[in-house]
This record gives sequence, structure tokens and C-alpha cells, in this order.
Amino acid sequence: METFVYLLFMVAVGALIGGVTNLIAIVMLFRPYEPMYVFGKRLPFTPGLIPKRRQELAEQLGKTVVEHLVTPEGLRRKLTDPAFTAKMAEWGREWLRKWLARKETPAELLERLGIRSPAERLEAMAAEQAERAYERWSETWRLRPIRDVLPAELKQTMEARVESLAGYLADRTLDYFRSEEGKQQISSMIERFFQERGMVGNMLQMLLGNVHFVDKVQAELGKFLRHAGTREVLSRLLWTEWNKWLDYPLATVEEMIGRQRIDEAMRSAVRRLVQSGGWLHRPLDELIAPYEQPLFDRLIPQAAEAVSRLLSCKIEAIVAQLGLEDIVRDQVESFSLRRLEAIILSIARRELKMITYLGALLGGLIGAVQGVIGLWL
Repeated sequence: METFVYLLFMVAVGALIGGVTNLIAIVMLFRPYEPMYVFGKRLPFTPGLIPKRRQELAEQLGKTVVEHLVTPEGLRRKLTDPAFTAKMAEWGREWLRKWLARKETPAELLERLGIRSPAERLEAMAAEQAERAYERWSETWRLRPIRDVLPAELKQTMEARVESLAGYLADRTLDYFRSEEGKQQISSMIERFFQERGMVGNMLQMLLGNVHFVDKVQAELGKFLRHAGTREVLSRLLWTEWNKWLDYPLATVEEMIGRQRIDEAMRSAVRRLVQSGGWLHRPLDELIAPYEQPLFDRLIPQAAEAVSRLLSCKIEAIVAQLGLEDIVRDQVESFSLRRLEAIILSIARRELKMITYLGALLGGLIGAVQGVIGLWL
């Protein structure tokens, strides 16, 4: 019985020593927080290991996070994960629904963004952009012939109508000279013709009779304009002028119209576009309603995928720009020692307890061996 009590005592003492030793070692990882002095001399192992190596711990944690935990490769895999992309699309849909539910108009939105008098500002900005676009376009095409600028469909349409245009002009001219106004014009031309010939012209006018002569001239003009040859000549003239016009540089048309009139036309078109339908003062949900289904079903998922691809392509630069290592280091350095201790213990509390228990177990085994050796000796 005495032997058993002796061995039990040795085991208990060894377990106590081993467990307490390991517990003290674990506590000394964190405590004391500040160095301790006796008679002006700093006690060894003060402060604790973690308080003493706090800066190094912060730097190593920062490097560990960047190099092994939050790596560009891991972030890229997450960004390109279909489940994450689908979640991004759902976030976009939720945000858009909440935004549209506010019944805000484009004018109110622009004013909230700091743009006063949005209609006038939009007109001015759109007109400025249109003028810049026209200037860039004209710099490229101003010296090119019109045939290079004219759309092929429009060119074919115009050329198809040249023949009919000749007949149309002849018919309209014939109708004019058949009218009373045309007859008076012919009479005035004949009178002026005779008057310019002096006395001989007056004598011829008296002999021929102006009224009767006007009727004859009118009839002959009608025959001339109805004749197929006349229309053929007119058609050839139109074709000739059309081809000449196509060879003119675009600057010729700009000069004919005038740059000021072109600018005024662009401003007028922009003003009509901005004011059309009163869209600036209609709720955004009403404006988007016709396009809501494609917007939610197709455009938002496509936008989410595009954003994911863009971020994944630039992830190295983003991580470098964010400076995650510096963020983690600064954050750890800003923690109080109590909070840092609580964080580490919350992660490794179970393992630290097991170390204490292991120390007690080993101490107990050593105590048992010592007891056996003591009995044997």
C-alpha cells in the first residue's frame, strides 16, 4: 500500500510540475505586457514573447496573408467562379430594383449629382460633343470626293431617279408654260426681245401680232418639252452634273451650306432630342419599363461577367495597389495586447490546452519512472 501511495504521489507531483511548467510557458507568450524591473534591472523574459515580437508578428502576418492566404490566384478563382458571378448579378438586380422604386426622374438624379439646370447642361454638352464629332469626321473626309462619303444605298437610289427626274422637270416646265402665268412670262419675253431690236423689232411686232405669236411660241415649247429627244438631252445633262457633283470634295458642300448653318442644325437636332417626349421629367422606372426584362435577364448578368473578367485580369495590380500586406501589418500593430491575446486564444485555445495536458501527462510518466527507479534503488 505504501508503495502504491508513493508511486501515486510521484506521478501527481510530476504531472503537476509538467502541467504548470507548460501553462507558465504558454502564459509567458503573452504576459507580462510590459517589461518588469527589479532594482533597475529588467527581469528576463519580460515582456512576453508576443508583446516583445509584436512588430515582427505583424509583418509576418501581413506576408502570410498576401503570399499564402489572400493571393491573386485565389482571388482570381473566386472572381471567375460562376456562383460568385451569379451572386454579383443578383446584387445588381436588387440594387436596380431599389433604385427604380424611388420613382426618381433623370432631372432629379442629375440635380442630386450636382448638375443644375440639367436640360440646358445636357443640350450644351451634347451640342459640344456633336460639334467635336463632326469636326473629327470632317478632318478625315473634308477633302475626299462626295462619292466616297455618300452611302451606297443612297447613291443607288439617287441614280435610279435621275431618269425619272428628267421627265419630271420637263413635265413641270410644260405645266408652267401652259398656265396663265407662263403665258404672260412668254409674252413678256417676246416683247423684251422685240424692244431690244429697236425699230425693226417694233415693225416685226406690229406685223406678227404679239398675242397670236405667243400662242405659237407656247405650242412650240410644248412640242419641244414633250419630245423624247429633249428629255434624253435633259437626262444626259442631269447625269453629267450628277457625276460632276460626286467628284466635288465634301468641303464644297460644307461651303455651300455654311458652317454656321450646320452648327445651328446640329444644335437644333440635339435640342429636339433632349426635349423629345419629356423624358427628363418622367420616372426612371417608366422609362426603363419597356427594356426591363432584357435588362434584368441579359444585360445585368453580362455586366457582372464583364466586371469579373476585368477584375480578374487586373487583380495583381489591384492587390498591389491595395497594399494588403501593409493593411494587415498596420491593423495588427494597432490592436491592443489584450485584444491580440484574445484573437490568438480564440484560434488556438484548444491546442494550447492540449499542450498543458500533454505536459501534465509527460510529467506524470516521468514521475512514475522516477518512483520506480527510487523503489528499485
